Amino acid sequence: MSPQQTLKYLTLDNLPLIECCHHSGNIDEESIDINLLSSAEFEQVIQLKIGVFFREILPGCACSDDPSQAISYENGYCELQVEVDKTTAKVIFV
Repeated sequence: MSPQQTLKYLTLDNLPLIECCHHSGNIDEESIDINLLSSAEFEQVIQLKIGVFFREILPGCACSDDPSQAISYENGYCELQVEVDKTTAKVIFV
């Protein structure tokens, strides 16, 4: 499996993005964009460094009775180190 193929399988459920949040910790899953920054292949594992762009959902106030103002977003970014086991395809964040 190539590093690019591995990135397709990363989702909000297995990305440790909560460490990168500065506000609510709620992330808009549709906003996640993963970029491969570097990769190195070894006998048993592939090591990846990835950059993840996302939007953090910030609850707001609908004081004006306009529900569109009740939610706002904050852009976020996180760099993560990933190891992928070549035989099991298990992903480990280091």
